[in-house]
Amino acid sequence: MKKYNIFKVLLLVLAAAIIVSFLIPSSTIGYYTSGIEKGTINPINFVDSISNGLTSFSVFISAFIFILSIGVFYAVLKKTGKYEAVINNTAVKFQKKKGLFLVISILTFGIMTAVIGDIMPMLIFVPAFIDIAKKLGYDSKTSIVSTVGAILLGSAGSLYTNYVNQIMSTTVSSNIIAKIVILVLGLGSLILFTILTSKPEKTNLEKEEVKKGLPMMIAFDVIIVFLILGMVSWNGYFGFEGFTNFHKTLTDFKVFDVSLFNAILGSTLSAFGEWALYNVIVLLLVTTVILSLIYKIKFDGLLESIASGIRRALPYAMIVILANLVLVGVYNSGFYTTIITSIAGMTDKVLSGTTLSALSSVVYPDYTYATQFTLSTITYTITDTKFYLVLAVIFQVIYSLFLLISPTSILVLLGLQRENVSYKEWIKYIYKYFLGLLIVFFVLIMVVGRNYISALSYVVLAVVIVMLVLFVVLSVTRKDTKKQVKKEKVEVKEEPIKEEKKVVKEEKKEEIKTKTPAKKTTSAKKETSKKTTGTKKNTTKKK
Repeated sequence: MKKYNIFKVLLLVLAAAIIVSFLIPSSTIGYYTSGIEKGTINPINFVDSISNGLTSFSVFISAFIFILSIGVFYAVLKKTGKYEAVINNTAVKFQKKKGLFLVISILTFGIMTAVIGDIMPMLIFVPAFIDIAKKLGYDSKTSIVSTVGAILLGSAGSLYTNYVNQIMSTTVSSNIIAKIVILVLGLGSLILFTILTSKPEKTNLEKEEVKKGLPMMIAFDVIIVFLILGMVSWNGYFGFEGFTNFHKTLTDFKVFDVSLFNAILGSTLSAFGEWALYNVIVLLLVTTVILSLIYKIKFDGLLESIASGIRRALPYAMIVILANLVLVGVYNSGFYTTIITSIAGMTDKVLSGTTLSALSSVVYPDYTYATQFTLSTITYTITDTKFYLVLAVIFQVIYSLFLLISPTSILVLLGLQRENVSYKEWIKYIYKYFLGLLIVFFVLIMVVGRNYISALSYVVLAVVIVMLVLFVVLSVTRKDTKKQVKKEKVEVKEEPIKEEKKVVKEEKKEEIKTKTPAKKTTSAKKETSKKTTGTKKNTTKKK
């Protein structure tokens, strides 16, 4: 069943990680010895899986609650009775320009993610944009790639990556031109891909009269504004510390040795530019409560909406925990650290960095921990600090790109689960675009890291190009064969019909032939009868 397909995929990945943990010995980072310490095989057993599950839940509790809060938010929106009308009226505006909506969707999600530097907060808007896209007649896969795909490609060209900058000792201006080029190529190619491959159904939408639809639209705009203010690192981008200083002034203001700001809003509310995911949760829940007051939802109705939202969002929240269960298990086992040190020792540093970034997208689905665990381990093997500037770009681009096809990619799995699309169907849909973009990005990386490549990189590039060409040729031939089979089926169906028609025509002709002489004989009989009656009359007259 497609309903459980995503959970099956995650369980298969977890099973694969368990098997590998029995084969590859573990390694750990010796913080006191400043090196990699190789150990023995440390398999992931049944008891460890349970404890790892608890660790995953406790570490990623904020992501878990964030998914639930999104469910509650949309449940309250639907409780107002205005959500469907707002979605419909928004779709009506793009009914004659459907492609324009895809362009706006991709640019909005991609640019916002690139500026914010975090992929999770943009999930707030994904359900609404998917609903609008489907209202316009687009299928589920197009709706997912124009939202979730745009987020991931925006992350590939992210202008500010805090943890990468800390570990690699880079700044915002480092590789800024390469990042902008990657962002433009990624989003531009995605726009072309969606417009060329999508075939929206014909729609005949009509604008609905809706009262109080404006507060709902304003709520989305307010969330966007606060996300920009809160998540964008103003100090990191521009060296602007105004928000931080203002926040400090508010928290330092005390009455009778009590901070009024902390007493009313709490001490965990961070300054603009320093927000984390829990601040976004607070923003979303406050917006939900305000909307319930504006639309006069009763307290019992609000509780029902909260319960309904949590119930519907729970499977999605469990996807987050299961995906990160792979992360916890792999990290605790230590076998991936051994893999990193082995691959990082290759002479072709660009290829080794690309390979490790791709593997990390599977075993470390959380970007923050993937950055810390992968890059910090690589730095113990590769000590050339000049290469770190190139490695920062490689990891950011390749890791984010491979999340499009990774079986543990949280955002993709959430989208597939919502739209009831299997992982296999998604791979069939996206693999050619993925390979094409991988070739483009890898060529760009080779240009940036031209001093750290060997002939092996060119060989790998050639192999990927050949694979893409083969896949394209195979897909074209399959389409041709399918068309030929359809034609043959139609011809086979039409042949007996034609034969039946011929038989019917021949039978009709025979009937006509048999009927026409019968008519002549009857008419002849009538004429002879008339003649006989005439002769009889003449004889009677003579008499």
